[in-house]
Amino acid sequence: MDKLKKKIIRYFIVCAVGISIAESVSNIVFDVVMENVILPRVEQNPNPAMVVLILAAAVMISILILAAGALIFYRLVKKAVEEESRRRAAEQNMLYSCIAHDLKTPMTSVQGFAAALRDGKIKDEEKDEICDIIYLKTKHLNELVDTLSAYSKLGTEDFALNFENVNICTLVRDMAAMNYSDFESRGMELVVDIPDEPIICRLDKKEFTRAVNNVIVNACKHNRSGCEVLIRVHNDGEHTYITIADTGDGIPEELVPNLFDPFVCGNASRTSGTGSGLGLAVSARIAGKHGAKLSYITDIEGYSKGFVFKITDCI
Repeated sequence: MDKLKKKIIRYFIVCAVGISIAESVSNIVFDVVMENVILPRVEQNPNPAMVVLILAAAVMISILILAAGALIFYRLVKKAVEEESRRRAAEQNMLYSCIAHDLKTPMTSVQGFAAALRDGKIKDEEKDEICDIIYLKTKHLNELVDTLSAYSKLGTEDFALNFENVNICTLVRDMAAMNYSDFESRGMELVVDIPDEPIICRLDKKEFTRAVNNVIVNACKHNRSGCEVLIRVHNDGEHTYITIADTGDGIPEELVPNLFDPFVCGNASRTSGTGSGLGLAVSARIAGKHGAKLSYITDIEGYSKGFVFKITDCI
């Protein structure tokens, strides 16, 4: 929707400039014709009707130029709206399809294990293990629903953030601590580089925590054992940066241009239960709502790839 608004504003500016140029050109041509053709004739044969006709022609030319500009603007906007509507419809169709796919797999497993328990087909010594599996599957379902809800909510026009002064160092340090055991269980080394001095930014604490945590969780889930993951916060005097980098495999080049679109992680990742494909899309939308930017980079010394939040609204 923001892209559509920017496109409409751009069309308006172009059409307004075009109308202004056309009006100026027509005035120059009209002045030349008046001075060299019409005025000499009027001086030779004064005729009030001719003067009225000339003035009416000048007004009509201005109206035609304005009408032509308005028509062009209308058609450009109509085309842009239709394209955006088709894009959103396609995105919604893909969203519903992927929702059904992502929810069906764990639901089928839960249904099967529950039926087996009900029918007494599970041995007593296996019941605890099956209950753990059911718990993990339902937990994954809950995470999917929360992520899908967040993505849909962020796309609405009436969604509003609750800004407050937040110490970004404390926020990111807490998230690193919260996810530390997950990195440790996967045999990954977590490096935290966060200054002790507070860096205060104007943020919606809940939503921005979700945005950063999505990237941290992705770094844990989508990298192999033995990788090193860096979580860094620094300020250059103008902007604050949150970097989450790792030494894992790079992202395929064909995915990079659409990395922050929904469901770009691929079917294999979603089928394996390692992600919904919405995490980065949600994070990018939240960052955009804050006037911040989430970028993918590959030039971090000592690391193969990473994601960087660039925050401008800091005190």
